[in-house]
Amino acid sequence: MEHLIGYDLARGLHIIAVIAWIAGLLMLPRFYAYITASQPGGEMEAAMLKAARSLRSIILIPSFILAWAFGIFLFATYLTGDWTGPIPEVLSHVPHWFWAKFILVLGLSGYQGFLSAQGRKLAQGQRPHSEKFWRLMSEIPFLVAIAAVLLATLEP
Repeated sequence: MEHLIGYDLARGLHIIAVIAWIAGLLMLPRFYAYITASQPGGEMEAAMLKAARSLRSIILIPSFILAWAFGIFLFATYLTGDWTGPIPEVLSHVPHWFWAKFILVLGLSGYQGFLSAQGRKLAQGQRPHSEKFWRLMSEIPFLVAIAAVLLATLEP
């Protein structure tokens, strides 16, 4: 059976989607820091709220969906052989490093959900976290991305 998309193309598109996703996750907390530091109801707050909303809808959501879709496709390439066997046997072809990367990706997905919920709070005028908090939070995706990329490239 011939595939519509090959492994190398899927891997390249996955990487591109992940780059966009991580970029959005790095930027969004900075926008939240600017919102938190701005005058409530002011022009800066309105501009940053709009920018954050656009970032979520134009970059984060599509890149998140594409990163997961291509990631699932790539994961499926490990699942070879007889699918009628026990699940542990079917999953035995998946390398151990993949599960650590998968946990990191689940964490980033949850982090994006947290950011979305916080964005709704900020849009309602609530400011539950400080500017410093948001500046620190903007570093998390980069640290997680380092670990995930090293797991995927070094395959320890």
